[in-house]
Amino acid sequence: MTTIQMSQSESNDLKINENSDVNIELLDENDLEYQAAYQIRPKLSEKFKPQIVKEMIHNILFDQLSSQKYNVDEAKVWSKKIADTIRDKVKELNFQRYKFVINVVLGEQRGAGVKTATRCLWDAEADNYAHGHFVNV
Repeated sequence: MTTIQMSQSESNDLKINENSDVNIELLDENDLEYQAAYQIRPKLSEKFKPQIVKEMIHNILFDQLSSQKYNVDEAKVWSKKIADTIRDKVKELNFQRYKFVINVVLGEQRGAGVKTATRCLWDAEADNYAHGHFVNV
């Protein structure tokens, strides 16, 4: 096998040396394999759109709860159903590079407050949230 080595001297003369001990293969571009590059952040067109999701959450809460009267035994079933519905609808929006956390809290209004806290790692350039609030009187 013959290897061709090219070098350029200071006087810009091109020298070609042949070496029979070295193996060279010329690859066609079709033979090249590319490794997938990992993309950490979503593209601008794929960013999470909180206003769309917020409106969707409001519609789901209204549809699921507007005709209901609070029942402590049913609240567990309702909250799971609402969370599943929200998750499925958000997935249909095809936001790439996102993981979703759906948290539903149902409670009866008796004058007591509810306080919750959530902690997470947050990327201010890519992460976002949407929330909904529904009161059935």
